[in-house]
Amino acid sequence: MRNLLAFTSFFALLAACGGAPVAPATPSEAPKAEGAPKAEGAKPEASGETWREDMSKDQKVEFMKKRVMPKMTAVLQAHDAKRYASVTCKTCHGPDNKDPKDFLPKLAMKDGKPVAFEKKPEVAKFMAEKVVPEMAAAMGLKPYDPATHQGFGCGGCHAFQN
Repeated sequence: MRNLLAFTSFFALLAACGGAPVAPATPSEAPKAEGAPKAEGAKPEASGETWREDMSKDQKVEFMKKRVMPKMTAVLQAHDAKRYASVTCKTCHGPDNKDPKDFLPKLAMKDGKPVAFEKKPEVAKFMAEKVVPEMAAAMGLKPYDPATHQGFGCGGCHAFQN
């Protein structure tokens, strides 16, 4: 429980704001072998390298397993191999496979800016410089740009509280 609290607190300090929401991922059937024939009428695989909200749940799970988990596991473990020795869907989606915005802590704002840089500057810097750009890349999205308010940022995984 302590590790879960530490992790969720860690993600609460995400520094870049805005972004597209991330749908919850839940485990699905075992991955199909490369080149395995598809059943007649089967849903298409999560094609391309960009996250799309119109993907089916199975496609989203497949996308997360193939693109997001490997990249973000590496990022988190490079930062703290002991704390993030086991990165799973539950790391961001919780034990009930919720949307991350419903599981991860809400980000506190002050004067329109996240308070993370004041309270935990080292963690906020890591989140802004490593987590946000790597998650955006894993999703096939551009990182959040404060000048245009476009791209994937902390609002992609966290809800805000004012």
